[in-house]
Amino acid sequence: MTSAAADPQSLLRTIHAGFQGVHTDAYRTGRAQISYDQLYHASLALAARLTDLPAPPGPVLIWGHKDPRYMVAYWACLLAGRPLVPIERDTPVERLCQIVAGCAASTILVAEADPSDFIHVSVALQAHELPILQVQIDAVPTATPPALPSITAQDVAYIMFSSGTLGQPKGIQVSYGNLADFILWQKDLLANTSFKAVSGTIRHCFDVSLFELWSAWQRRCPITALNHAEFANSTAYIQRLQADGVGFWVSTPSIMRLMLRNRRFNGETLPALSTFLFCGEALSKQVVKTLFERFPGCRVINTYGPTECTVAVTSVEITRAHLDAPQDLPIGYARANTRLVATPGPTRGEIEIEGASVGRGYLNLPDKQATAFPRPKCYRTGDRGRMTAEGLWYFEGRIDREIKVQGVRIDLDDIEAHIRRQPGIEDAVVEPYVLRGEARALNAYVFGQHTAAVLQQLAEQMARDLPPYLVPRFWYAGFESDLNRNSKIDRAWLAEAAKSARHRHVHSPSSLELSS
Repeated sequence: MTSAAADPQSLLRTIHAGFQGVHTDAYRTGRAQISYDQLYHASLALAARLTDLPAPPGPVLIWGHKDPRYMVAYWACLLAGRPLVPIERDTPVERLCQIVAGCAASTILVAEADPSDFIHVSVALQAHELPILQVQIDAVPTATPPALPSITAQDVAYIMFSSGTLGQPKGIQVSYGNLADFILWQKDLLANTSFKAVSGTIRHCFDVSLFELWSAWQRRCPITALNHAEFANSTAYIQRLQADGVGFWVSTPSIMRLMLRNRRFNGETLPALSTFLFCGEALSKQVVKTLFERFPGCRVINTYGPTECTVAVTSVEITRAHLDAPQDLPIGYARANTRLVATPGPTRGEIEIEGASVGRGYLNLPDKQATAFPRPKCYRTGDRGRMTAEGLWYFEGRIDREIKVQGVRIDLDDIEAHIRRQPGIEDAVVEPYVLRGEARALNAYVFGQHTAAVLQQLAEQMARDLPPYLVPRFWYAGFESDLNRNSKIDRAWLAEAAKSARHRHVHSPSSLELSS
């Protein structure tokens, strides 16, 4: 694997060349599609246009959402050696301007069917004087492929900007060498997995989408893409999954919880769907149990990894034994060419990642870079974890989720994990209850249609298991919470969502009083 990853240009061009003459669909939405042959010729033509643009050959922003043109733009950038920056069409204009300035973007590719959708953005970007190209699906095949620039393993392949909404967006650079190492690892990971189509639930601005893209591209099978504006209509998407014979599913656990609310999401309706891969959030036992019930004999693969280390660095197939064990589900074994260690010292147990998966780091943020990347090819995650003697890793929460409530240090991730272990709980989020700028107690947001009586039982069970200061005082259930742009639970939205909660419970142990 190492030698092939050292020559990413050869790897990528070999995969791309395999598209030529393949007339099956590469990407399908509810309204449009593109074949692999179309993708081959259109991306070559666009790569030639990017190569011919005047200097400087800086990053290229791809603007759009779930359109076949996104695939053309993606490949054009990879072939032309231009770092791609995936941007969603609902990105606020002010934030988009920050990204353009922060990465010194040289070009914007509009990957949408209707260019008029981009007018409000182009007006805001006039001061930057960037070339703006409308991506086309159809291209006239040429007898001689265009000359493309050489790329090296050290060149930047893509830049992902953090999903947070406050402050300066943080650009995370990943090299062609990192990308090639991921592609080859994923190929090994799915070597014994058979499927003819792939789900397409992840926004392209979130690097978990690379699991969808490269699993399809290496096998030249279609991606059945879901427009996030149609998320509520899960039945229509299930019908498309069924028609396309999707066999490999990729998502965050939060997306899966939404899909499982629809009883049609089962093995009888979707007989081809047999492998599920999760990344981006902690996977709960309840989600896996439901999948095992709905899809008998299915495989569930759990992975873990930060964007800074090329999507994921561990994997494990979840078994019944994992479900029956007292601890939470494992996050897996380290992938080839990567090593995980749990550091000693003040941040004891913090996971450090070393090896070929570790990206180039933050763009123009030297202080953050020095802290997070203390040595070459080493990244400090800010996550706690532990490894068994067999090399199996378990995630134990974020270091920065420790808070003090009335002088007592509390790890919010520990409390969340305890709630998730209770029977019948899909998932839960615990956040501080803040009064006059100070954390005074805890809020628990429990997902699923649980009654106030169930919330009371949960609180009372926790009071029997844990000290009083670890038991949330305010409990909420029966509400809908948005997902953020990375298809994870939107924690910032929970307090607002809880206002519409149909079920509430206030736990009032005598030993815990709120100051007014």
